[in-house]
Amino acid sequence: MKWSVDGFASLLDKGDGWTYSRVFELMGHNWYLKLNPRDKKSGDDGTEYVSLVLQLDDLSVKPDTVVKASFKLLIYDQAYGKHLEHQVRHSFQTASTSSGASCMVSLEKLKERPSKFIVNNSCTFGVEFIRVKASKVSTTSETLFVRKPSVFDEARTYTWDIEDFFALKNSGHSPEFQVGGHKWSIGVYTSSDGNHLTLDLCMKNTDGVQHDGSANLVEFSLAIKHQEGGNHWKATGSPTYLDDG
Repeated sequence: MKWSVDGFASLLDKGDGWTYSRVFELMGHNWYLKLNPRDKKSGDDGTEYVSLVLQLDDLSVKPDTVVKASFKLLIYDQAYGKHLEHQVRHSFQTASTSSGASCMVSLEKLKERPSKFIVNNSCTFGVEFIRVKASKVSTTSETLFVRKPSVFDEARTYTWDIEDFFALKNSGHSPEFQVGGHKWSIGVYTSSDGNHLTLDLCMKNTDGVQHDGSANLVEFSLAIKHQEGGNHWKATGSPTYLDDG
C-alpha cells in the first residue's frame, strides 16, 4: 500500500502530531498508517524524525485473536529507487493495536539533496507485508463485582447456648440464624485427644448473589464466654466466603 502526501510542507508547518491515512484492506485485515513528520526520540538532542506506524483498525480487533505480522515500513525515493525501509514484527491484539513509533529518518536527511524523497512538495510512504497470520488464543478473565456492603449501626450478635457440651462428641453445628441477608451456623470441633476446640462460621447460602464465582467478604468475631467473669476468649477475622457455601 502506497500513501502519497501532497503539500508535505504544509504538514510540516503543523508541527509535532499524527496524520492518518485512509483505512485499507490487505491480507484479510483492515489497517491504516500514521505519520508524524516531526517526532522526537526520548532523551535525544531535539532532532526531529519522520515516524511511521502501522495500526490495526478497530473493526479487525477481536479479543480472542492475535494477528502476527511481519512487514516493511517505507519512505520512497521517487527518482533513484533508494527507498528507506524499516522491517517490523509485531503481534497485534486488543491491548496492542499499534506497531509502535518507528523513527525512520531525521527530517534533515529527508530534505537532503540529491535524494528525491520529496518531489514537487509530495512525499510517498507505504507498507509492504511479508507475512500475516491470525491465531486464536485462550484467555482467562475475571470480573470483580462490588456490591454495597451490609453495614450495621451496631454489631449483630448470635448466642449459642449448648446445654450438654460433652454430648457433642467430635463436632456439632448451631441452629441456623440469619444476618445480612444470609443464613449462618457456628461449627464446633474437638480434637481427637479432647484437649483442643475449634470454632468456625459457616455460610449456608448466598441469597441475592447474581454472579457465578462471586464471594462475600465478612468481618466477624467468634467468642467463648467465660460464664463466671468477663475474661472471654475472642477471635476476629475477615475471610472470604464463596457462593457455593
